[in-house]
Amino acid sequence: MPHTTEPHQHPTQIEPADGKLGVLIPGLGAVATTFIAGVEAARRGLGRPIGSLTQLGRIRIGDRRENNNPLYREFLPLADLADLEFGGWDLHGQNLYDVARHSRVLDGALLDQLREPLEALVPMKAVFDPAFVKNLSGEHVKKAASKMALAQAVMEDIERFRREKGVSRCVMLWCGSTEVFTERSEVHSSIAAFEQGLRSNDPAISPSMIYAYAALRCRVPYL
Repeated sequence: MPHTTEPHQHPTQIEPADGKLGVLIPGLGAVATTFIAGVEAARRGLGRPIGSLTQLGRIRIGDRRENNNPLYREFLPLADLADLEFGGWDLHGQNLYDVARHSRVLDGALLDQLREPLEALVPMKAVFDPAFVKNLSGEHVKKAASKMALAQAVMEDIERFRREKGVSRCVMLWCGSTEVFTERSEVHSSIAAFEQGLRSNDPAISPSMIYAYAALRCRVPYL
């Protein structure tokens, strides 16, 4: 039988892309620092955002013969690159310039031109559990009596970031190391069960889940 759903009682209202957008990233390693450095380079005219759907991608409107192919950023109310503010968490505690140099993904000469903005970005202490990523260790990590307390600490980080950066909205992008596979269990069956699991330190709750819970409690989309 076809899958059906009840109509929404209250349609989702999408807020306009006004003001600055905060981009929060758990896991500021090679992938994240390359992404941030690329945005900084594009903002300064040091390179084109090759591969970026939002910046260079086009959408076809109407019949192909109409040749109506505006850029996505012209067609949709997307944030401008100039309005992005970055922040995040990691185990290492190093500024993003040092991490990017160590990762050796981008050309060193380009990174040197971006040194000032990258050095200004220092990660917040991370939520970490070695049971989920066995080949890593870290000193720059949060300490708390429960996983709920860790989630509350992340929520405080989010709200502080909002105030300090003056952003009107945020998004969170998970870029942490791949965690071990976790079977779905009773703790994942409802919000109430999950919150009780946070309070009781349920071993089936991973750091990525803690970040997701904190983000959604702060009304921050989590990807």
